[in-house]
Amino acid sequence: MTANGQRNLVFISHATPVDNEFTLWLSTRLKLAGYQIWSDVTQLFGGEKFWEDIEEAIADYTCKFVIIITRSSLSKPGVQREIECALAAEQSRQLDNFIIPIIIDDSSFSNQPYGFSDRNIIPFRNGWAEGFSRLLERFSRDNVPKSLDRPVNLGPYISNQTSSQSTLIERSDLTVSNWLNIEHFPNHINFYRLAVKPEKFRERFSNFPYPWFEYSTNFASFCNISDLQKGLSQWESPVADPVLNLEAVLKGEPTNYPGFERYEVVKKLNFVIVNAWAKEMRCKGLHCYTLANGKEAFFFPDEEQYSGQLKFPNMHGEIRRRNLVGYSGKNRVFWHYAVEVKSFFGHQPKVCLMPHVVFTEDGRNPLSDSAKMHRLRRGFCKSWWNARWRDMLLAYLYQLSGGEDSIVLPVGSDSSITLSARPIMLQSPVSILLETESQDVAIDDIDIEVVDVVDEEDEYEFS
Repeated sequence: MTANGQRNLVFISHATPVDNEFTLWLSTRLKLAGYQIWSDVTQLFGGEKFWEDIEEAIADYTCKFVIIITRSSLSKPGVQREIECALAAEQSRQLDNFIIPIIIDDSSFSNQPYGFSDRNIIPFRNGWAEGFSRLLERFSRDNVPKSLDRPVNLGPYISNQTSSQSTLIERSDLTVSNWLNIEHFPNHINFYRLAVKPEKFRERFSNFPYPWFEYSTNFASFCNISDLQKGLSQWESPVADPVLNLEAVLKGEPTNYPGFERYEVVKKLNFVIVNAWAKEMRCKGLHCYTLANGKEAFFFPDEEQYSGQLKFPNMHGEIRRRNLVGYSGKNRVFWHYAVEVKSFFGHQPKVCLMPHVVFTEDGRNPLSDSAKMHRLRRGFCKSWWNARWRDMLLAYLYQLSGGEDSIVLPVGSDSSITLSARPIMLQSPVSILLETESQDVAIDDIDIEVVDVVDEEDEYEFS
């Protein structure tokens, strides 16, 4: 607690570095409004305390915990850790209206984890100024205390943060996204009525080779009836119900399954794609790491064909080399580049690839000590440049596809989902001139070696 026994800290939790720009904007305006702020992008604000112990800051000093929600932020281990601390503090200290979720993109307000859907979520996606106004109203209504410190000149800090490392120039630039186009998926979902009770589906079809889901006591999948029959006894004959036209439902048109809304179909499609990806990764010999949120990331084991620097075509099609597996002698662990997937069905259906780094002692099985995994992840990759992450993604996909243009995910003996093996490339009319580039250093040639020392003071992790 503070000297006068009052909580007066506004803690802002966000995904680093993707949401840094918004977080800096929000933190600056809240600071100018008189509130005491903590976020990792404002540690150098004059008079602000740098909290080395995040748990202590949240549990004992925070009056409002603001969580910035985007499509991927809640999957970040650092964000998840802060949310867990906030939920624990809210319950143990009996803090009313302690957590304030805000959404800054087109994320759904429903089905949010951690019970956020039941809270009053403040939207910023219709305009940051409008969202900020609503947040200030909430702070005023809840009597959030303002700082009595003297006004702080934030100009030099903001200028240093935004301009010292880079310059915007008018030069066309190619950017690699972490999206893969979904080039093809079957146009119909098949539904079957079975003699097996729905509560037995999971047990009966635990080893079924194709992804499936239950819908209204029916077995639903892209597989045909012959595929399904192989998972049943000879006397258990499935009965085919009418199929669901995916093209129609994704366009928002009425379906022959009333109540099966578009958002629910999209959720099922994401489940099918993630499940099909997982099955294919295991077939290709990749190993799985289960994240704290239950999602899975897949990595190449330490085997001869994946060791050393692997060939791949870079963003310009030039052959380069990059490690996807390495070994730290000092920490006595292997590191592995890993990928988690999630699909999006908007104007252009695509799969989002979320990078992680996994550590093993034997080159195959993730560390069982989650605390050690966390410590390693916090400091191990902090000196990796964006170019390294980009090229690891390209090398990973090149290995998965065997150099082909597509990655095929079987979802039935006669049906599959096809993904592009190269990420979507975006052409920007402007570029960022980095200090290293102004010194005639080729950015693509920078290859910082793996940090071989775990920095215990680095509070945030890459994921």
